[in-house]
Amino acid sequence: MQEVDKTSALTILTMEHNTLQMIRTATITDATGRAGHLLTTISASMIALGFVAQVVSLTVLLTLLLVVFTALFLIGLATLFRTVELTIEDVQAGLGINRIRAVYAELEPSTRDVFVRQLHDDTLGVEADAGQTGWRKARRPRLIGTALGVAGLVNLVNGLVAGVIAGAAAGLLGLALAWSIVVSVVVAIAVFSAFGIVLGRIGRRGIAPISTRYPRNNPN
Repeated sequence: MQEVDKTSALTILTMEHNTLQMIRTATITDATGRAGHLLTTISASMIALGFVAQVVSLTVLLTLLLVVFTALFLIGLATLFRTVELTIEDVQAGLGINRIRAVYAELEPSTRDVFVRQLHDDTLGVEADAGQTGWRKARRPRLIGTALGVAGLVNLVNGLVAGVIAGAAAGLLGLALAWSIVVSVVVAIAVFSAFGIVLGRIGRRGIAPISTRYPRNNPN
């Protein structure tokens, strides 16, 4: 790094570091809140359907399941894509924080060994900070937390909801219980897998514009 006024540089970097940390906190709070609202809505709907099931015929119940869970699936889709956007924003902030930490070490090399968290502004560095290490190796960078984070949870819930919709539709079409269960399971797995692939691609595109200045193989 070229000669700079360290005091001014540290002031600017500290302000940006704090801003990025607040962004990460806000994204996590927003994502968990949205997921919580989705789960609460699904739970309330299931309780209501449980009471209704005691006084209506099977055909009416399956119809209600189809209508209610279709609405829940649409709500889940909106929640899913928003949580993915929040995850991308969180990863971007994490990359920025790691980059600032690397600049701290450049400004004062004696502090390099003091930092416990990563100095690398790449996805591997953010993964290491998040505890996602070698057991999640892949050939290409991917959205951090898609599988195990809030977005992954919402995607799993949406898959289960889609399975219920498919099972209810199969029952209304006259399929036997066993076949309805098979259809439900297949659809749930298909929806979960398909959206998992799509979300991974969205995530990679979301962080692609951010260049890497301090990769893990950086000798500095």
